[in-house]
Amino acid sequence: MAVGQSHIRKDVRAKVTGKTRFTDDFSMPGMLQAKYVRSPIAHGLVKSIDKTVALAMPGVEAVFTFEDVPKTFFPTAGHPFSLDPGHQDVADRLLLTDHVRYHGDEVAIVVARDHLTAAKAAKAVIVEYEELPVCVTSEAAMAEDAPAIHKGGNIIKSTTFEIGGKIADAVKETDIIVEGTFSTPIVLHCHLENHTAYAYMDDNDHLVIVSSTQIPHICRRIVGQALDMPWAKIRVIKPYIGGG
Repeated sequence: MAVGQSHIRKDVRAKVTGKTRFTDDFSMPGMLQAKYVRSPIAHGLVKSIDKTVALAMPGVEAVFTFEDVPKTFFPTAGHPFSLDPGHQDVADRLLLTDHVRYHGDEVAIVVARDHLTAAKAAKAVIVEYEELPVCVTSEAAMAEDAPAIHKGGNIIKSTTFEIGGKIADAVKETDIIVEGTFSTPIVLHCHLENHTAYAYMDDNDHLVIVSSTQIPHICRRIVGQALDMPWAKIRVIKPYIGGG
C-alpha cells in the first residue's frame, strides 16, 4: 500500500452487486414483531393500562407493561463501561416505565405475528395518565422551582472551569456586547440503513441479538442491564451496517 495508489476493498464486489446482506435481510422462522406503546404527554404518571382489546385481536401474542419487566435502571449512551462510578454513564432509563418523562416515553410493548397487527394493537392499548408539570426549555429545567423530572434533580452533571483571566473585568472593558439565545434543529447523519434488530434464544438458553449496531459489546452490556441478565448469556451479532 502506498500514497496515491488505488486498492480494491475486499467486500466491494459483494456490495456493488447487491449480494451483501444487512440485518434486515436476515430472519428466523416464526419471527414475531414488537411495537412500543408510547406516551402522548411529556411528563406524568401511568394510572392504569387496559390491554383487553389489544389482546383480543387476532395475531396478537402478548402485551407487556412496566409491571412485567425488570425495574432496573440503565444508561443508553454508547460509551465503554467504567468501574469508576464517577465515570459511568447516568443510569436513568427503564425498559418500560410508569413515570413518563418525555413525549414518546415507552409504557408498554405489543408483540404480534406481523408489523401491521402490532401497530394496530398498540393503538388499542388504553393508558390513563396523571399529567404533571413539564419543562420545555433548559432554563426552566434548571430553575430552583422547576418540577422534578428526574430523581435527584434535573441537572445531570455540572462542571466549572476557568480559562485565562477574569471574565467579569474583560466584559466591563468591552465596547460591544452581543447577547442572544440560539437553537438548532435536531440533525442526524443520512445513513442508508434504519435501526433494526431481531433476537432469539439459542439451544444453550443464550439470548442472541442480530443488530445494525456499531458497538456490539456495549449493546450487550446495555441489554444485560435492561433485562437484569448476565452479560455472558447475551451474544450480539453485527452484520454489515449501512452507515454509522
